[in-house]
Amino acid sequence: MGIGANMNYEEQIQQLQRNIHILSAPPEEIPNTVVEVCTAVCDKHGKFDQRTRKATGGIKIPTRPSECPGCLQDKITNLHAEQEKMAARKKESEINRLIDNLNLPERFKESTLDNYSPSNAEAERCLKVCKAYTSKWPERLKQGGGLIMCGKPGTGKNHLALAISKHVIFEHQDSALFTTALRIARKFKSTWSKSADMTEQDVISAYTDPDLLIIDEVGVQFGSESEKLILFEIINTRYEKMKPTILISNLPKDELSDFIGERVIDRMNDGGGCTLAFTWDSYRGRNA
Repeated sequence: MGIGANMNYEEQIQQLQRNIHILSAPPEEIPNTVVEVCTAVCDKHGKFDQRTRKATGGIKIPTRPSECPGCLQDKITNLHAEQEKMAARKKESEINRLIDNLNLPERFKESTLDNYSPSNAEAERCLKVCKAYTSKWPERLKQGGGLIMCGKPGTGKNHLALAISKHVIFEHQDSALFTTALRIARKFKSTWSKSADMTEQDVISAYTDPDLLIIDEVGVQFGSESEKLILFEIINTRYEKMKPTILISNLPKDELSDFIGERVIDRMNDGGGCTLAFTWDSYRGRNA
């Protein structure tokens, strides 16, 4: 049986496998036909039993000698290779799209968990937690567990958070978005204008749709009650949808807790999440 040009790879492979199976079994008995078997020679695979079905009655049917089983298997191998190439191209295209949507700062373009250089035991522990977080990303995605990275600037919080987001994209092709608390507040407030082209719900959806959301500079904004409520609304909506969130702040742990409230902390630590305190001095000169 021939292989249709409009078949996809999987259909073509299945059809070729059926053809090989048919050739390995006794010829099927069909009324008014007979199968003639002769020895044919394939230039690549040598001798094989070639079958040709012919009509014995008044009805004519097209005669089509069977192909070499070895050639059929080669076609399957080639189709598998083409299938893998197509999957690789599709994966690369999806990764590029997700990276474009991440809003990755140029400074952290090359940041990975492997090139983060911990300067002390505390930094080593934070790196270990981040690696464990990425290794269990499918579970985090199901349970919604997030991370809070707080403490002194220049200690690698952004490096680690964005390295996690890139792992999520490259290894799982899940979506991630990097933003700041101030950008969220500004975008939310922009919906209050009569000429706004987005609603509050549109903004909430924009920040709750990604599989992973990273919010930087928590505590830098003015800290009005309305801004805190906006931040809580985003985090709480993601919490309810079981979607992980990473918060980054230069505030110490206690000050951050006072600023965003215990409710937010509780939601961030639920589902396997935790808080990482970056308490050592900046090493920005050695590793951003």
